[in-house]
Amino acid sequence: MGFILAYTVHWTNLPKSFKQFIKLAALFPMLLPTVTYGFAIIYTFGKQGLLIQIIGFQLFEDIYGFYGMWLGYTIYTLPIAFLLLNNTFQYLDKKFVVVSELMGDSPYRQFDMTVVRPLIGTFAAAMIQCFFLAFTDFGIPASIGGQYSVIATELYTQILGASPSFEKGAVVALFMLVPSILSIAILWYVARFNVRYDSVEMIDLPTSKIKDRVLAVLSSVILASLLLVFAVIFIIPWIKSWPYQMVFTTEIVSEALESANLMRVYKNSLLVAVLTAVFGTLITYFSACYTSAQACLKWVNSVLKAQHW
Repeated sequence: MGFILAYTVHWTNLPKSFKQFIKLAALFPMLLPTVTYGFAIIYTFGKQGLLIQIIGFQLFEDIYGFYGMWLGYTIYTLPIAFLLLNNTFQYLDKKFVVVSELMGDSPYRQFDMTVVRPLIGTFAAAMIQCFFLAFTDFGIPASIGGQYSVIATELYTQILGASPSFEKGAVVALFMLVPSILSIAILWYVARFNVRYDSVEMIDLPTSKIKDRVLAVLSSVILASLLLVFAVIFIIPWIKSWPYQMVFTTEIVSEALESANLMRVYKNSLLVAVLTAVFGTLITYFSACYTSAQACLKWVNSVLKAQHW
């Protein structure tokens, strides 16, 4: 789904306003903690959910457990996959599409040579990053996992359960490292397939109304489904007692805003988040500067040695 959205943004001639909407809507799930996803899915697809209120029947028989977690993780990881693919798409040279058409390549070969192969490294990075996020997350299985236990909930039980055991928790943590190490090894391997262009020419793609319309529909369905899940977050606070008293009220919001404890923890969260953003970004920036400087120094040294010989 992340690829479809990124492909629609960069490889179609759709209106810029629609593409901008895709960029904003695809990143919306990043604004909420994962535990919210589970409850949003319950209030959307559950037996008393929003979808039943709209269409009159339950779309999914049971959303607790595997399928609910799968849906939650898909929503959770979609923004990351879209960001990675969207960023790489900016560096793909569209002139090769024109060259491929002039050479008489089939649509499949053109798609493979101009889009798929240059994106192999990013595809791997996106999949591995999504795997990491889903493998280590606790919020979604805690809220919608039901009896379907995963390694993150097991780790929580061992360390912070009724009878905590840090030793057993450490063993579980070691098991969590195994697929992570394998994933990093795969990422290093596929990095050799990355395509780097000396320059990228910004040209318009050949017009294909059928392709544009199909991708516009697919992207709209993905984004509509995504936003539908979170619609309940904006509706339920104004309902007196969902789904029993479907009456508009401002009491719940007023009580929450008047709570001194809520505002205190809200300020604490803002402080921690701001400090993390500032110092984390600074550390990353100076680390990148250092590694770039080291690379430049090696290049200069190699040039000087060549001149000396």
